[in-house]
Amino acid sequence: MNRAEIKDLLAKYKANACTDAELEILESWYLEYENTDLPELSDKEKKADLDEIWKGMPIAHSGARRFRWSHLSVAAIVLIALSVGFFLYKIKDTPSQLAHTKTNDIAPGGNKAILVLADGKRISLTDAPDGTVTHIGGITIVKKSDGRLVYKVMNSGQEQRGELKYNIIETPVGGQFQVDLPDGTRVWLNALSSIKFPASFAGQAFRKVALKGEAYFEVAKNKNQPFRVSTDKQEVEVVGTHFNINAYPDELAVKTTLLEGSVKVNGEFIKPGQQSVVTSTGLRIFKTDLEAALAWKNGLFMFDSEALESVMRKISKWYGVTVKYSNEEVKTLVFGGTVSKFDNVSKVLKMMELTGDVHFKLEGPVITVMP
Repeated sequence: MNRAEIKDLLAKYKANACTDAELEILESWYLEYENTDLPELSDKEKKADLDEIWKGMPIAHSGARRFRWSHLSVAAIVLIALSVGFFLYKIKDTPSQLAHTKTNDIAPGGNKAILVLADGKRISLTDAPDGTVTHIGGITIVKKSDGRLVYKVMNSGQEQRGELKYNIIETPVGGQFQVDLPDGTRVWLNALSSIKFPASFAGQAFRKVALKGEAYFEVAKNKNQPFRVSTDKQEVEVVGTHFNINAYPDELAVKTTLLEGSVKVNGEFIKPGQQSVVTSTGLRIFKTDLEAALAWKNGLFMFDSEALESVMRKISKWYGVTVKYSNEEVKTLVFGGTVSKFDNVSKVLKMMELTGDVHFKLEGPVITVMP
């Protein structure tokens, strides 16, 4: 880029007039030249313009500058490769392995789920129109215009008592869904996840649900009836709080992250801002990045010193793709950065390719990862 082109883009950026494509160009230029000589501008001009861009960006500081754009306003973020403990700001002119055709691309996931009733009947919530889905005793199940499923207690005297009748909500690969349980607890399900719960909690000592996969909970407060979430490796007990559980069977650990309130994981209390990690060797508690833990719920992929194999598992669940690797070594590459979940998969992969450390071949629903 020459001096005139750079100045023109900077002026458009300050006027909030850049297109998505121009934002990507400016972003790449910023990353490449921030810490190098910039012959197109004087040092004074360079510092002033870079400071102006920096001040206008919603960012987080973690020992190095790192972009955190809103997924609502920007096409995608350049993912930054990590190596030997520091950020590598590398934008290489290596050709992309991805074909630039719509036929060789995969759209992002969306609101998709199946409701399984106690009698085994399966209802597609993806296709169900807004309004009443079904009735269970004194409970009415309603699909709202924003896509949520809500369990409404219409007649407390007719609520289910005695033998519990369980419902299950399942999200497929590339699906996510939100449900308001009969007690008012709100649950967000990530892709390839399920929650099992009674159609009514009336008359029970505890409000018990079972989770597979990942979900974020905002639990309705009820000191007289604690809320319990069971997974294959742990049990979480709360009264009223906000927390996230990642319990995918293909992950080595079950992670519970607390935003507010207090929860007890396998008998151990964790505090807001902490994450419990349950593995085959036991339970450990750490301070954690809440924004990263909830990125999926907020429409983002957010990676922090994360192995490429773990990154690709998340992409696989959301886009419904199979991932293959050209060799074992490429799996251990480590990445950090943030990118929107609502872009096509090719855009996400191309952003990762800009680091120069990894390339991808997209053939139908199969992604091959190469160094």
